[in-house]
Amino acid sequence: MCAVGQVRSSATDRFRGGQRAIGRRLCSPYVDSLVLKMQLATDGFALVRSLLSEAECDEVSRSLGAADTRGAGSRRLLHEAWCADLACKVMAHPDVHEALPARARTVQCTFFEKSAARNWLVPTHQDLSIPVSGRVDHPALAGWSEKEGAVFVQAPDSVLEQLLAVRVHVDHCSPEDGPLRVVPGSHEFGRFEPAQAALAGRTAGVAVPAKRGDALLMRPLVLHASSKSSGSSLRRVLHFVFGPEALPYGLAW
Repeated sequence: MCAVGQVRSSATDRFRGGQRAIGRRLCSPYVDSLVLKMQLATDGFALVRSLLSEAECDEVSRSLGAADTRGAGSRRLLHEAWCADLACKVMAHPDVHEALPARARTVQCTFFEKSAARNWLVPTHQDLSIPVSGRVDHPALAGWSEKEGAVFVQAPDSVLEQLLAVRVHVDHCSPEDGPLRVVPGSHEFGRFEPAQAALAGRTAGVAVPAKRGDALLMRPLVLHASSKSSGSSLRRVLHFVFGPEALPYGLAW
């Protein structure tokens, strides 16, 4: 188990260094892509600007309006043709494609909506569960659960490290709109107990606001949280998860 103080100091230094590099507005797309790749590796997250255009965001917004998204979110959107097509587009983006394993596939899309009417928070945590086709009896597998009719399991770190989450922002997300808070570099320290995660989030968490069409790339083991919105804007996010084509231990997507 890791030392929270070590996470706090190294994470803060890395985040500030990455922000300085991004703030210089490097002129070469190749260099920009390299910096993003390095930030994803060291910090566990990186923000891709304008992955979707305004027109594409409008189209996604219309599709969400016609979809069955009950409550604050839904995990079933990949069954919708428009969402499956969008997943392919996201995967094809150079910065996303570079961070994926060979022969990657989309394994999940979760829709999150936050507004004055649907306001909520999520404490600091890691994404340890993955959706699978069914239960398998293996000592490396634990934490079985069911959500919206789908089976989930807490996979070993060797599996989670191959996954990439891409949070596509359908709306502008300011610091007042409850953006994601992450602890830079925390994905390198294994799994956290809840009390350690909460402490790291309070002492080293940083907010990641985003503009409409931006996408936040994130490794599942990085600590992250979401605070309540203090404004009145609508904040909608499509949280895609991409992973390897095949799974170990007899598991299947």
